[in-house]
Amino acid sequence: MTRPWLFALCVLSCVAAGCGRKAGSADESPEPAVASDEIHVPGSALRSGELVLELVEARPLADTLVVTGEVNASPTRTAHVSTRVSGTIQTLTIVAGARVRAGDVLATMYSSEFLAAEGDFLLAHERVEHARASGSPDTATLAGIANSSRRRLEFMGADASDLDRLHQSHESIPYLPLRSPIDGVVTEAEAATGRQVAAGTDLFGISNLSSVWAVVDVYERDLGRVRVGQSAIAIANAFPDREFRGHVASLEGAMKAATRTLPVRIELPNPDLLLRPGMFVNARVVTGEVRSAVLVSESALQEMGGQKVVFVARDDSTFVPRAVQVRSVGGNLLEVLGGIEPGERIVGRGAFLVKSQASKSELGEE
Repeated sequence: MTRPWLFALCVLSCVAAGCGRKAGSADESPEPAVASDEIHVPGSALRSGELVLELVEARPLADTLVVTGEVNASPTRTAHVSTRVSGTIQTLTIVAGARVRAGDVLATMYSSEFLAAEGDFLLAHERVEHARASGSPDTATLAGIANSSRRRLEFMGADASDLDRLHQSHESIPYLPLRSPIDGVVTEAEAATGRQVAAGTDLFGISNLSSVWAVVDVYERDLGRVRVGQSAIAIANAFPDREFRGHVASLEGAMKAATRTLPVRIELPNPDLLLRPGMFVNARVVTGEVRSAVLVSESALQEMGGQKVVFVARDDSTFVPRAVQVRSVGGNLLEVLGGIEPGERIVGRGAFLVKSQASKSELGEE
């Protein structure tokens, strides 16, 4: 009789113990599912500018073609300074990279040919003055010879101010000044003091960089989307936060057989002279109608656990990763195709710091 009673007592004890455990676990408030995903960053990071939040919002976006290329000086804004007589470089006053104005002296050179031409100029004008003073009928003929001697010096490179001074002082200019014909930047400088040069030697290249070309390569399959006059935005690797706006000026030459691309010239105003020949650029050519799109900066995108994520702000120091679908639209911008909505705040600049903090937290838990 005692066995059934003992058995029942054991069963009741076990049930009570089991029920107690279940009740205890049910009474505990479960952690929110996202709590483990929260990443905490010191608020000082936001105040110091290490982190910058950006508001997710819909903005106008036109369908664009993303292309790459290189900055070139415009040939129509480029001049070369070469010697027109033989001689020896006497002084060098300008080096590559310097900004110059039209008429600035770049170098001077000694030339016996130039000195001889100066002598002919002075002699021709003396004869004209004597003929005029005596009322000679040969005055007009002599004046023509004097004008020819002036044009010869101008061809050699003498400036009008040089010749006026020569005429007034009757003293030869010992060295021929080599002047810049345009405002611009010296992109080439081959002159050196003491160098002997022959007539026709190219010594300086000067480019007016207030407007430049971005020559980009467009694949054959995309050529039907590109037309002269389309707006374009270029970003140089050297200035990733600066946009240079211009337009498609021409589709140049023939296809490159090796790459099946065509060079397309984008004309870009460059008033601050930031763009220099040889710089690499990424450009977006506007090829379609304007539409509304959700855009975020490329710096906001990180990769975690094999997914592309952005960090959504819960407050100024708490963030959660959110998987997103995006596509590049150029200009360091991404179009969001899914995962976040307008009105949310995400980490833009400094998102990699939040990712690093998340990695540290995971290591700490382990």
